[in-house]
Amino acid sequence: MASAAVLPPPASNGTMAKKKPSDAAATKSSADNEEELDLYQEVKSLEKQLEFVELQEEYLKDEMRHLQRELLRAKEEIRRIQSVPLVIGQFNEMIDANYGIVSSTAGSNYYVRILSTLDRELLKPNTSIALHRHSHSLVDILPPESDSTVKLMTEKPKVTYKDIGGLDMQKQEVREAIELPLIQHHL
Repeated sequence: MASAAVLPPPASNGTMAKKKPSDAAATKSSADNEEELDLYQEVKSLEKQLEFVELQEEYLKDEMRHLQRELLRAKEEIRRIQSVPLVIGQFNEMIDANYGIVSSTAGSNYYVRILSTLDRELLKPNTSIALHRHSHSLVDILPPESDSTVKLMTEKPKVTYKDIGGLDMQKQEVREAIELPLIQHHL
């Protein structure tokens, strides 16, 4: 009797053994379906992100092309402004970020607009500058070596007055206007 109570009935044992593998397969199949669904949703999400990034890339490329065209137009405008015969002058004082006071070689002082592309740090009193001929706007800062008031000769010319034929009157005027003040500065 003790042995009969310990053993389970054979019919229920066989049925349970058959149900366990089918339940495990169904659970495994359900987990696979959920994993495939998650992967599908992740792929769709990544495709949307890729599409958005490609759209952004196209927008940025278009914006860069537009900005490059604008840069070329601005450079051309600066060249056009600077191509007008310029007047040399001296920078006197900065009024604000866009305006300053300059004096031209003609002796007049002007309240002028300063070209926006110029480096304001280089604008110090008595700096040589180039002014637009008509508007007197400050369009360029000249390097110190281009100062028109002092120009040193680096080498002595090999041409003498004897090499120049004729023009005796003009040679005498050059001697009086240039050589004489340099040689006899006390006069």
